[in-house]
Amino acid sequence: MSILSCKNTENEKKAEIATETKKDSIVEEKMTITQISDTLKKSDYSKEFAKYSDEIINKISENMTYVLTKEETARANDEEYLKEITSFKDNIISLYWETCGTGGCVQHQKLQIKNNDLIDLGNGYEKLTESESKKLDSEIKSKIKNYSYISGRNENEISITKNGNYLIGIRGLTDEDGEATGGTIEISYETKDLKTYIPSTLKITKIN
Repeated sequence: MSILSCKNTENEKKAEIATETKKDSIVEEKMTITQISDTLKKSDYSKEFAKYSDEIINKISENMTYVLTKEETARANDEEYLKEITSFKDNIISLYWETCGTGGCVQHQKLQIKNNDLIDLGNGYEKLTESESKKLDSEIKSKIKNYSYISGRNENEISITKNGNYLIGIRGLTDEDGEATGGTIEISYETKDLKTYIPSTLKITKIN
């Protein structure tokens, strides 16, 4: 896994990136946001990135890292790591990373390119307001009596409908489901602003 230790300067964010070699040695080199952008342009998604301006790619690059504190890593300093791009489709980039070595530490994030700007969609569900989240829980509970909670392990599905709404697909767990299963309840809803869902679009299905 690549390790990115970043330091801020007046001009741009600089970083030290350490990459494991075949001999398990560490090679360190300073890396700027511009260099991260150049790496994205040469990645497996180079054709997709070629469609966008340098400004957009730089914004994406600024979202490509996450921090682990020295308490979490038992190392001398906080460190930033590079996220992995798992897909790039319909102007939505899917990112993946782990904050520890177990499934419970898996994180997902989606970025949408829209009107020459970048929108952080998070994992979709987390963008609901607290009141909307509670309302959604109540709706699920009314249909699945032993519903427990929304799974945090799955990569939620986010797509754009023909009318421009976001379609969010998530999974929920019953009190009989193990966390590692990801849940046996499929939930989907549409939202215009990510903060509130449209009740008439809510679908809840129990799967085996």
